[in-house]
Amino acid sequence: MRLAVKVRAAPQDGAANASVCRLIAKSLGVKPSSVSIAAGAKDRDKTVLISGARHEDVAAWLDGLARHGETD
Repeated sequence: MRLAVKVRAAPQDGAANASVCRLIAKSLGVKPSSVSIAAGAKDRDKTVLISGARHEDVAAWLDGLARHGETD
């Protein structure tokens, strides 16, 4: 599933990536250190790794976003 995320942080020195990770972590109720960029750190398209969250919780979160039209 593709999820579009916009953050205000500038894409310099990893600030935007860190902001994306914090946003996802907060949304899932996990520690920010549990979310990392697994691929695409310097690209617009990224693969995110989430640890410390149950698969069912992540799937439900993504399903909720999809139902509200917040994903591509």
